[in-house]
Amino acid sequence: MKENSVITRGTWAAGFAVASVWFGTHVGGGFATGNQIVQYFVYYGWTAAIYPLISMGALAYIMFVMMRFSRLRGITNYKDAFTELWQPYPKLELTFELFYVIIILAAMASAVAGAASLVQSLLGLNYAISVILVAILLVVLSIFGVKLIIAASTFLSTGILIVTGIMVFSGISTHLNEIGAAFSGGLTEPLTGLWRGVFVYCAFQCVSIPAMISAATTLNHKGVKKASILGGIMNGGALALSGVMILGWYDEILAAGKTALPNLFIAQTIGWKWLIGVYSTLLFCAFVSTCITLVYTMIDRFEGKFFPKQITNLMVRRTIVGGIVILICMSISFLGLSGIVKYGYGYCGYLSLVVVVLPVLIIGTRKNKQFLAEHPDALNN
Repeated sequence: MKENSVITRGTWAAGFAVASVWFGTHVGGGFATGNQIVQYFVYYGWTAAIYPLISMGALAYIMFVMMRFSRLRGITNYKDAFTELWQPYPKLELTFELFYVIIILAAMASAVAGAASLVQSLLGLNYAISVILVAILLVVLSIFGVKLIIAASTFLSTGILIVTGIMVFSGISTHLNEIGAAFSGGLTEPLTGLWRGVFVYCAFQCVSIPAMISAATTLNHKGVKKASILGGIMNGGALALSGVMILGWYDEILAAGKTALPNLFIAQTIGWKWLIGVYSTLLFCAFVSTCITLVYTMIDRFEGKFFPKQITNLMVRRTIVGGIVILICMSISFLGLSGIVKYGYGYCGYLSLVVVVLPVLIIGTRKNKQFLAEHPDALNN
């Protein structure tokens, strides 16, 4: 590969660019609403400020192993990477495919549920009606607006990160006493908190591995290490800061019954009208953008296998596949955002521990050491 004319492939700047891919994948609707942070961290107490750092540190090492594994072998996509990881049993790669499809469906369902919860909260509509309205919007955009949504996704992600950042620091500064009280209190179910906050959360966030394998093609091996370090700091730090903020507001969130959209409640309580308006708009657009992007991914993955001989018109086939995916997600969304985040992501985490985390840590680490022993100059490439 040629070196980038602006930044070389082994610098901290190059590592930051790739780490940002992981950060952008992680910081979706579940993070931006605060729901994910409540479910996996804040509910268990003041460890919400610590466990995110440990969890994302562990995930950073998993990312490092898989990016190094792929770079050593010149692999550029997750399918080939996991096929090679499981050699001489390449069919076991399908276990990652299973996890990936399930977590993507869960992510889409949570996006539908989140958008519907936001509509319900802001407009006072029935939740079921809100889900149906969001699903209709998604069908229309999946057919006619995919390019627009994909083009706007970077802007939306950047905007929601900035607004969420403002909210976090405002939320912390106005509730310092409450945060102090939370840190002096006890823990709720400490062993469960450790299990869910560190292991399960890390495991289902392995959904970011495919994007990181592809992005790592722009790096050399020094860049891979730096991207892993920066990614761990960025993701862990963002989670920990949000955890600290919500800790200070948790009693008020519980009393108001706003655990589904805690960050929206905080924005409304702070009382800055511009913050409420901008945050609500960006959050809704981010939910829709996430869902449409993932629907597009699923269409691209399955359209060639959906009766290609019987349905020869590509647009018709794509529309049917997209409609089926959205219908499935709409059905799952009736579990509610909190239910999907708690149980859907949780069970995906259990699956990932078996089919992703342990194989990567055990097999991937061993094969990397073996490869480097046989090719001592490989890290210089």
